[in-house]
Amino acid sequence: MSAKPTVFEPYPFKVGERILRRRKGKLEDWDVIAVTDTEITVKCPFHGMELTWKRNNFWYGEKPED
Repeated sequence: MSAKPTVFEPYPFKVGERILRRRKGKLEDWDVIAVTDTEITVKCPFHGMELTWKRNNFWYGEKPED
C-alpha cells in the first residue's frame, strides 16, 4: 500500500479561469463560464462548444504531511 494517499476533492474553479483537461492522451482547452455547488460549465475558446460537468471530485494534489 502507498504511504502517501491520493486526495480527490472539489477544485475551487473560478469563472474566467482557463483550464487544460487531459483526456485520452490529448489536452483540451476550456474557459470556465459558470460554477455552482454541483456543476461547472466550460466553453471551448476555439469552437465555442459549451459543456456542463458535474462537480464530483477532481484530483489536484497529495495529502499534505502532518
